[in-house]
Amino acid sequence: MTRPITEQIIRRLFLKVLLFQALLLVLGIFLSSIMTAHFKQRLGSQLAAAFRNDLLMGDTRKAMLELPKAIRGDFSGAKWSPSGSSQPFSVPENIGLYKSLTYNKSVITIFFDENKTSKCGELIFYYHRWMPALWALILWALLFAASVPIWLREKTKIEREYSLSVKAEIGESRATMAAQVAHDIRSPLAALGAAAKGLSADAEQRKLIEGAVGRMQGIANDLLARYRAPGAAEAKAKPVVMRLAGIVEQVVEEKRLQHAAKAGVRINFESDGGELKAEVEAKELQRAVSNLVNNAVEAFEKGGTVLVKVSSLDGRVLIAVKDDGKGIPADVLARLGGKGETHGKAGGTGLGLYHAKTSAESWGGSFKIESEPGKGTTVTMELPRAGVSDNEHKLVVLLDDDALVHMNWRMAAKAAGAELKSFKTPEELEAAREDLPKDIPIYIDAELGDRAKGDEVAQRLREKGFTDITMATGHSPDKFAGLPWLKVRGKEPPWNS
Repeated sequence: MTRPITEQIIRRLFLKVLLFQALLLVLGIFLSSIMTAHFKQRLGSQLAAAFRNDLLMGDTRKAMLELPKAIRGDFSGAKWSPSGSSQPFSVPENIGLYKSLTYNKSVITIFFDENKTSKCGELIFYYHRWMPALWALILWALLFAASVPIWLREKTKIEREYSLSVKAEIGESRATMAAQVAHDIRSPLAALGAAAKGLSADAEQRKLIEGAVGRMQGIANDLLARYRAPGAAEAKAKPVVMRLAGIVEQVVEEKRLQHAAKAGVRINFESDGGELKAEVEAKELQRAVSNLVNNAVEAFEKGGTVLVKVSSLDGRVLIAVKDDGKGIPADVLARLGGKGETHGKAGGTGLGLYHAKTSAESWGGSFKIESEPGKGTTVTMELPRAGVSDNEHKLVVLLDDDALVHMNWRMAAKAAGAELKSFKTPEELEAAREDLPKDIPIYIDAELGDRAKGDEVAQRLREKGFTDITMATGHSPDKFAGLPWLKVRGKEPPWNS
């Protein structure tokens, strides 16, 4: 909707500018014609004064011979029209017969006396009528050409500013709506929670209901905290290290209760152990898992099995939601995870997958969807496994082109009893990459030799499966805001923290 409106505004502005340019052209032609006529009249008066005595004495032969040379470059021709019996002439011959559409003229009256009472005749000078308009058109075209880059720059600026304005208004509207919904929903949720305690259901079911109500209250409180004031910036909660099995299993229990009435639907949970930890926001993780399970169940045609599994692999924690449904076509699979992309759900918005993807990436992890038509789909959130602090790392990688930094880190590693693998160029690190474990802490300088960029190296390493990457730099973390998974710290060795 934003782009069509922006195009309408720009189109109207362009038409206004075009109209102004047209008026400018007309005004330029008018002024050029007036000024040309004025100067031609003055020049004609000077020429008439030069030939006045010859014409008064009737010596038209001398005037006919010398006048063409005198008017060359200024007039196209001249004509002497006497009042008396002297001989008229024109140079070139018959110029006075030319159509008035082609030529304009300056008429200079010559008198016998200084009081201008006795008329001798008229000396008429002809010049091209459209020459002033042509010069005005050329000048206007040059100005118009010079204004095109300015117009294009202003057009881009208008588009950008309008887009930012619309986004800001949308963000403010969403914030206001979210805060209002969160505020208004808390009272009925509280009533629902109180009513659940008096239900005749068994203790396990009451616990599930109370847990679900509590999670909804948590989501409402979180929304209210983020968007407490209209137009306020979103205030996200900080991730903390948490055991994942319990958090995820609570959601699975709720989903079982929610979908219990659906024939043939089974929701199972598996975990490699309760000690698997990662740095996450509990409410956001539960919301992501809840959406993924709902997606799997709602895509079933005649029932099926959903398996939610928490496991570990190469220093990462994997939260996988697997179903044995109809699967997703390859052309659709490539688009999923983007905002608004969905498949297999009537009325789906794609926000669940988008939220899970952006959440995993903001916690330093990754998100992937694997599917085979007819066999099912697996959605996996991969997160860096927590539980080992920087000070306890016994093997660390450093990529920095500064020899003094290398020396400082080697001394700190020796004092801490740790091992440091240091590299000066991205090529050296790439050559040794295959021998490095995927969960090894890697510290990279932001500015490397030969104009290499540390953040680009970090992105390539992450694509290769490395999970613990930190920019060791003096730059602000804001410089790397586009890489939410990337840690940022100073250039001091991790063992000195």
